[in-house]
Amino acid sequence: MEVIKLKAEVLTLTDEQIEKVYQLASNVDMEVIEEVAPYLLDVCLNAEGGVLKNELGRVIFHLQKTERLGTRIGFEKLLDGALRVNAKEVFKILENAEAGDFSKEIKALL
Repeated sequence: MEVIKLKAEVLTLTDEQIEKVYQLASNVDMEVIEEVAPYLLDVCLNAEGGVLKNELGRVIFHLQKTERLGTRIGFEKLLDGALRVNAKEVFKILENAEAGDFSKEIKALL
């Protein structure tokens, strides 16, 4: 039962959806990015099943290592990775960070 639950949380994004997520993320205030980035990193780090054992995971690790997760590009990559791992948790984080409109736009996209 636990395996089925984990698979249900994993989200597969098309290239068009990823591009649109990045476009929407480029309009988010830096204050929100700085507030949300650590929580999105936690979602990515808590991923099970190797969802982020790919190029995206390597990019996130590199951005963490160079302390650039709080940048716009870091936010875009974290958001992409976290949505793939646990979209429900991402929406909770965004709603708690008062990024409600952004959260609604992402939900409508997906």
